[in-house]
Amino acid sequence: MINLENAYRYMGIPCSENVDEKTAQLAEKYGKELIATAKPKFIWRVFNIVKGGGIFLEGCDFALSGNSIEQHLAGCEKAAIVCSTLSADCDRFIAKAGIKGALEMLVCDSLASAYIEQISDNAVNDLADKNAGYSASWVFGAGYGDFPLEVLPKLISAVDGTRKIGVTTTSAHTLVPSKSIVGISGLSRTAPQTTKSCDNCNMRDNCKYRKQGKSCTARS
Repeated sequence: MINLENAYRYMGIPCSENVDEKTAQLAEKYGKELIATAKPKFIWRVFNIVKGGGIFLEGCDFALSGNSIEQHLAGCEKAAIVCSTLSADCDRFIAKAGIKGALEMLVCDSLASAYIEQISDNAVNDLADKNAGYSASWVFGAGYGDFPLEVLPKLISAVDGTRKIGVTTTSAHTLVPSKSIVGISGLSRTAPQTTKSCDNCNMRDNCKYRKQGKSCTARS
């Protein structure tokens, strides 16, 4: 089941009490159809963290650059590259809805955004379950804070994400399928040190809530 409260927030609606009847009906209808259509998949791979002139994942030839990812991995011994997607079928589903109207497309796109976050959370739960003794943090995606988008192809390659679950990236570093999340989860012996906030959200510059002097409770 897709979390409709989160989907409404992506639509710019702060809570379900403010949703008009037509939008609520469309969300209910398309939510069921999206679940039946999408093919959610995820993959992850755990690496030892190597520090020295930057943060590196053992066996990888690239650094995890930026203060944001350094803070995210503070206190972590290991890190996992996590790649999740709703599949190309989801992109086609959203495009088909768009033919019917702008509201239909907004509803479907927002439902898919909420759904892929749930799948990414499922990946983290699976990661934690299979790494006894460790806590796993939420997935810090490339593009959050000052963690550069340019690292996306390297992260995807490190987990063989294109071959295994069909995730790739364009030359402009846009993920394909569009409803995908690729990033880093930290593994530590204690509780994760960071939480989602406006400061590390990749929607910070275009957020409707920030423009209204508010914040999104789904990400705070």
